[in-house]
Amino acid sequence: MSIAIDHGTVGLAEADHRIANNLASLSGVIRLQRNAISRSRRSFTTEQVCMLLDDIGARIEVTAKLHKSLALAVNGKAVNLGNFLQEISEMIGTLNSKAKMELTVDQSCDATIDPRHALHAGLITAELLTNASKYAHPTGLPVKVHIRCESKSDGSFAVEVTDDGIGFPENFDPLTDGGLGFQLMRALANGLGAELQFEHGSLGVRARIVKPKHLAS
Repeated sequence: MSIAIDHGTVGLAEADHRIANNLASLSGVIRLQRNAISRSRRSFTTEQVCMLLDDIGARIEVTAKLHKSLALAVNGKAVNLGNFLQEISEMIGTLNSKAKMELTVDQSCDATIDPRHALHAGLITAELLTNASKYAHPTGLPVKVHIRCESKSDGSFAVEVTDDGIGFPENFDPLTDGGLGFQLMRALANGLGAELQFEHGSLGVRARIVKPKHLAS
């Protein structure tokens, strides 16, 4: 007895499953934000609420761009990391009209990575870019941001975001301190199985997301 398989239906089901998983991950990020706000018991101005909604909108955009990248991919199962980061950078750069950011993206990264890893890396990158646009230059000067990435066939990759801002406050540890944005980045890195690394000083901040190679199961 032979069973006919509709490959179009199988492909659509796989895409639906992937979208559902990524939306669930995004929902978890937004829920973490909601809980942190609830615990703080702070009152927010209209401007602050708008900024929070912009942040949520940016995360939704990252997820949408991930699936657009997958739809354009040859096999639909991997994401070009360089192109994905370029799209995220352009989106964040136009999100806040008050924050001026001069972005450059190193085009040397042309390898593909697992879509599940791309979502986490993309969300962390979006947070880093948002932080740079808001805080790197309190005086309002345009911040210069450079993004580079590298990936290997064993599944390992790294993303580096560098800005020319004023750096972190004195005695600030980005691996333990910070508000919701840093909490989200640490949670996302943990879910990715990656390490967050920071170098900072008066000449700016260099942040790296380092994902080691796949471990044998």
